[in-house]
Amino acid sequence: MLLLLTYTHDFYMVPMRDSIRLATDVYKPTIHFGELHTILVRTPYGRTDVGLSAFIPYITDVRGYALVIQSLRGYQGSEGDPQVFRTDAWGELQDGYDAVQWIISQDWSSGKVCGAWFSAMGITQYLLAGTYHPAYKCAVPLVGAADLYHYAAFQGGEFRKNLVEGWLTGLGTPFLIDTIAAHPLYDSTWYILDLNRRVSGVNIPMLHFAGWFDLFLESQIEIWRKLQFQGGPLARGNQKLIIGPWTHLGFGQVEQGDMTFPSNASLPVTTLVDMIADWYDYWLDGDDNGVEDWPPVQFYIVGLNEWATSDTFPPRGIRYRRWYLRGDGSLSLSPPPPGDTFSAYTYDPNDPTPSIGGNEMDLPGGDGPKDQRPLLSRGDVLVFQTPPLPDTLIVIGSIKAKLYIESDRYDTDFAVRVADVYPDGRAILVADGIIKARHRYGFDREVLLTPGSIDSVEVKVWSTAWAFLPGHRLMVIISSANYPRFEANPNNGGPFVRDDTLRLVAHNRIYHSPAYPSYISIPMLPSMEVQEYVDLLGVPDYTVEGRRICTDVRARAYDLSGRLIFNGKGCSRPLSAGLYFLRLRGRTYKVLVR
Repeated sequence: MLLLLTYTHDFYMVPMRDSIRLATDVYKPTIHFGELHTILVRTPYGRTDVGLSAFIPYITDVRGYALVIQSLRGYQGSEGDPQVFRTDAWGELQDGYDAVQWIISQDWSSGKVCGAWFSAMGITQYLLAGTYHPAYKCAVPLVGAADLYHYAAFQGGEFRKNLVEGWLTGLGTPFLIDTIAAHPLYDSTWYILDLNRRVSGVNIPMLHFAGWFDLFLESQIEIWRKLQFQGGPLARGNQKLIIGPWTHLGFGQVEQGDMTFPSNASLPVTTLVDMIADWYDYWLDGDDNGVEDWPPVQFYIVGLNEWATSDTFPPRGIRYRRWYLRGDGSLSLSPPPPGDTFSAYTYDPNDPTPSIGGNEMDLPGGDGPKDQRPLLSRGDVLVFQTPPLPDTLIVIGSIKAKLYIESDRYDTDFAVRVADVYPDGRAILVADGIIKARHRYGFDREVLLTPGSIDSVEVKVWSTAWAFLPGHRLMVIISSANYPRFEANPNNGGPFVRDDTLRLVAHNRIYHSPAYPSYISIPMLPSMEVQEYVDLLGVPDYTVEGRRICTDVRARAYDLSGRLIFNGKGCSRPLSAGLYFLRLRGRTYKVLVR
């Protein structure tokens, strides 16, 4: 006889410590024996609109958990004024902590709670972890930020206009935009929204899902690394990070920006939910389900279009190399020659360099890896690129730019984009970043430029795992705007004002001389001698037998960090699943061991 189960649903107005009540739905399995572990989702969105509705029977009746979905203060029936997450962390009001306290006081509760779900719900999980509630046992933040100043509101010190204005307007709380804009410095306002300040006391395992083109990517890499190596006893060594080639709204899909990836880039929702449930089962009940064997980091290498694994990120063995800007528009591993000076351009905030894709959400024209060719003919951009690459250039890690600059204004921005130029001319965006010049010495202070004097800035261009294939070019695009991803700097040197009407034209220079050698710092595998050739007969001289790479000719095999793991003939030792590079007969092959 087939028994159809249906979950139960109850609604509560749950009181917080200041007596404000938050709208809360509680779902439980129809039939359960004993106490229930709880999955907590805290959201500013509609409680039935968070993508979980279809999975409530699976979470409750199949997996046997209670599911609690709570609206944040001031949203969707909850009392109080919305505070843009400020009451969801470890400040005077701690709504997340109080929600957990309420759950464990219920007679059906086991006293164990884990967090779940996407975006804003990922943010609330990170902030709740910083309250150190002892009943909060694990979390699964998907595409969320753990530091809301540097990675949500003021990246590089510049206001993330499209994200902040679009998101808060969409939530029906546009009045909160000015609340954020009123705090352009990294000060005490932001301290309780930055989990990096609380890492040592965080004591829970987390399964982090991120995307190479997601708007919170860099925050998730940073917090994974800190919790994995500096967190509390249960946090250290128990963080998992999965990074796919995904945008925020295209999470788990193969079509991203102007690219379509093969099917191995897909993360079906059913697979995702099973992984999350296995994580809960392991950390809440100790199930022997293989979770402990998941690699610390799994990431997708764009271009090779394969998944790779590592015990850290970037992988061990990555080396940073400086690619210097040249006056002839080239990029070179050699410093600029004598006689090279600078390149100049004019930036007009009334006609700012437009955004084309990037790590964004709902950007006009689309997010993610978009073709940058429309920018290349503009007079307010500088373009530097390599010749066609003879070998595959594998870039894994965070890209940075060191620019020696000059402006005739007290303040301006410098925006850097890195692109992969295909043989057909497409210039696909890999990563981008920006710096507001007044924050070149720190985001907690403002130091204006001296007009006409040479200075320097460092631009974080964010992270990637990208293979630039033979015949492709590495391109760097420099401008002073990336609008509307970021506010267009008015160049007037005054206090930050959204849509400032006092706009001045800036004449900016990027130096690339022997004395002032601007460069882009690229995290590369130790050798560029990684090419994907095929044998002349179409058959490579190796086989994969089980988890061993075998060859009848002398060969060398390297792991992803460039470490030699086999040298000779015959078969290698049993290898871990992952991507390897095999060098034989003067050629390099990528070998996937499953």
